[in-house]
Amino acid sequence: MADIYNASEEQKEQVRMLIKDFLKEHDTSIYKLAKMLNEKYGRRSASVSNILNKLARSSFKVTELMDIVALFDCELKIVPKKQ
Repeated sequence: MADIYNASEEQKEQVRMLIKDFLKEHDTSIYKLAKMLNEKYGRRSASVSNILNKLARSSFKVTELMDIVALFDCELKIVPKKQ
């Protein structure tokens, strides 16, 4: 059986800041985000408490992040690090 990937605390903080900064740049709160996700995708998992818990644990699925950025006409990309 494969080992489960465990993110470091530094990586978790990077994820939290990435999401918080993205929402701030788009003048959106967690509450607005939950409402938008529910209206667009009809997901029970998009409640305010679920989003706050995922943010605290840095446990968003990639598909959830893709849905979030799509709400703002953005896309999620993997790009090479700058040298």
